[in-house]
Amino acid sequence: TNQSLFYGGWFVYFLNLIFLIMKNILSALLILFAINAYTQIPEITWQQCYGTITDDFTFGIVKTENGYMFAIGVESGDGLTNYHGSFDIWLVNTDTIGNIIWEKCYGGSSAELPYKLIKKSEDEYFIFGHTGSTDGDVQSGNNGWSDLWAVKINAEGDIIWEKTYGCIGHDNTRDMILTPDGGFVMIDRIGIGGGDVTHFYGVGDCWMVKCDSIGNIEWEKTLGNDGLDNCVSLTINSSGNIMMIGAAQKHGGLVECYPDGGYSDVWIVELDMQGNILAQYCYGGSSYDLGFMILELDEGYVFMGVTYSNDGDVSGLHGPPGGPPYGWGDIWVVRLNEQMEIIWQKCIGGYDEGNAHYITQKEGGGVVFFGTTYSNNGDVSGNPSYPGNPAIWVVKLDSQGNIKWQKVYGGVGHERLENQYTVLKKSNYNYIFAASTDSSPSHDVQCEQFIDFNAWIFEIALPDTTYIITPPVGAGEVRVYPNPATTELWLQLSDNIPPVQAQIELYSHTGRLLYKAQPTGHFHKIDVTHLPSGLYLVRLWDGERWRTEKVVVE
Repeated sequence: TNQSLFYGGWFVYFLNLIFLIMKNILSALLILFAINAYTQIPEITWQQCYGTITDDFTFGIVKTENGYMFAIGVESGDGLTNYHGSFDIWLVNTDTIGNIIWEKCYGGSSAELPYKLIKKSEDEYFIFGHTGSTDGDVQSGNNGWSDLWAVKINAEGDIIWEKTYGCIGHDNTRDMILTPDGGFVMIDRIGIGGGDVTHFYGVGDCWMVKCDSIGNIEWEKTLGNDGLDNCVSLTINSSGNIMMIGAAQKHGGLVECYPDGGYSDVWIVELDMQGNILAQYCYGGSSYDLGFMILELDEGYVFMGVTYSNDGDVSGLHGPPGGPPYGWGDIWVVRLNEQMEIIWQKCIGGYDEGNAHYITQKEGGGVVFFGTTYSNNGDVSGNPSYPGNPAIWVVKLDSQGNIKWQKVYGGVGHERLENQYTVLKKSNYNYIFAASTDSSPSHDVQCEQFIDFNAWIFEIALPDTTYIITPPVGAGEVRVYPNPATTELWLQLSDNIPPVQAQIELYSHTGRLLYKAQPTGHFHKIDVTHLPSGLYLVRLWDGERWRTEKVVVE
């Protein structure tokens, strides 16, 4: 009996030892798997190309109920529906992997070009571009050579209404955003007044116009002075104010800050919904600096643009400073605190040109930005294009602006994003690009062979998904993480949900309301330390409908 106990004890000991060894090996494998998943560079999950026998360029993309809708500028109508001649806006509606559901052209006998698509609801969309026509689909007149053109359509592409806006010359299309009152705000760059424009200060001004829900002008305002002023994009912050970013050349007039040098500085202007200027700021050096996009964070802002400076607020430029074409520009990413003071700034790029387009926040305070690069040196590696040709560049930065990874997408030719509205944030980890390409098949571009520019639509999946369970496709445009949660729960609203219109609610599995709040930004934290383990429901009101996500608290 004692002998049996002796051998039985050793048997149990060896079983426990083997169990511990296997557990450690399994843990190590899981850690290695996690590390591998964390550092994995995002790859293309699907792609499609679209085009005609001439050059076609892509200018906007939105998500629809069953897929995507994107806008292409075309100059040939072979095989296209409702083509008018000259240059038209070609709208393509596809399923989730790019198969065409319907397509349609918009325009008149002169030239039309898209710039942005905006989704208001599942059955309401806006085409924002410019037009030189007064016939065909353009029935609202024309102030001059080329006007802004806002076209409201339904989910089938039928025009609900359309209106033109602008000066008596050429209006350079920039941005259009929806406002909480159901209307919208537009900006463009003008070189002359007249028409709908009351004031013009000289050379290049920024014209802002606020419209109601059916396109009637409520107010309009010209921003600038007799110098070279520029505007690029708009956003609405958590205070319900309009934020415009662009560039200003000199102090005076409506430019209250002091640009550094004879070129332009990044110019940020905050206005209320009546068009009154609340604050403005300038950032840059002695050469040319231009802001492309500003993003509100939980504490402050981050903006991205391009810089040709290496002094003043700017340091770390890769190429020689100086205004174009004498210097080489870097993408400039700047983190601001709530007082709009610089926390950190980074020049990111190589020793050739780089262009900024789109930036979004990632968990942990980092950001991901999307741009175009001509380099294959400096911060840029893996560029497949021939020297002197552009490619699409994606970079992940940590909370201090340090590069975590970078990836270049393209072929041997010219692959590029035409503007910041050609990147669609499908989720926190999946992005759709509406790019332009002239080199297929080649490297990343794997479509049928063509020699002119075509639209190149593709999706990438970003890393950092190891620790977060992403809701299934179609679950709504709100991401909840971590899931399961232990101490805190984070909600990320997609960029097309204004926080001022949103409401967040947390319910128990029995339907009892436990928490209710209005978010102040696109990221919102809920403390769950006091909640017992179990299943909960998070509801988000986005201004039009409720979205629901299941959450587990451990």
